[in-house]
Amino acid sequence: MASTAFVVAAFATLLGLLYANVLPDLVYDWWDDPNYSHGFLVPLFSAYLVYQRRASILATEFRPSWWGLAPILIGIVSLVLGQVGAEAFVSRASLIIILAGLTWFHAGWPMLRAMMFPLAFLLFMIPLPAVLFYAVAFPLQGLAAQNAAWILDHMGVPVLIDGNVIHLSHISLGVTEACSGIRSLISLLALALAWAALALPGTVTMAIFAIVTIPITIVANAGRVVVTGLIGQWFGRQYAEGFFHMASGWIIFVFAFMCLVVVDRGLRFVMARKRSRP
Repeated sequence: MASTAFVVAAFATLLGLLYANVLPDLVYDWWDDPNYSHGFLVPLFSAYLVYQRRASILATEFRPSWWGLAPILIGIVSLVLGQVGAEAFVSRASLIIILAGLTWFHAGWPMLRAMMFPLAFLLFMIPLPAVLFYAVAFPLQGLAAQNAAWILDHMGVPVLIDGNVIHLSHISLGVTEACSGIRSLISLLALALAWAALALPGTVTMAIFAIVTIPITIVANAGRVVVTGLIGQWFGRQYAEGFFHMASGWIIFVFAFMCLVVVDRGLRFVMARKRSRP
């Protein structure tokens, strides 16, 4: 046990030295970028998952394998390339690859398989590359504007849409990147997978929870734009851009959370019905 603790401490120190320039910038992004403020919670949740599953993990047979050197080398090369090419995502993601390789090398494939989800979940703490982030955010912006305009039109509110800008009679709303729903989508997806891992483990339930986050986010964000437009139309721009605009992000997240509760109850009902069948 003492030798194992020494090895873990030695590798933790080595990784700390390797990522001395990477991890502080990552933590700064969590603090500075509201899209990734959940990053502080991600490693804590992964650690909790390992603790929760400690009995099955400790019961897993140790089969050290030289195959683990492959992902370790890939991780080191990714770290170097990310640093040289100034690609933060590559250098940060390399840490997860190295951790997976160390697990495989020292404890074997069965142990890596047992640790796979906690390690993979760490990806949520790493900000997406800008190219991928905006590739998702831009379509969500357009979708939010179109859906909100459609709802307002069916509510009898005169509306004209011009790209991502919604023109009402008394106010014009620009659906910016911050209003695209990308922040809600990332946070909700992390929450959904964490929820499934704790309450409804299984590949199928995790897949369902991951998939439903997309329509939930789209509907919730369209509702946010609609309500913002109605407040601006009825009471004035200062109310639409004031407290409500700041609080609306939390409001739609609460709505999305309640939708996940409904999905959870539906899955439990279906599973209970299956178990009750002869």
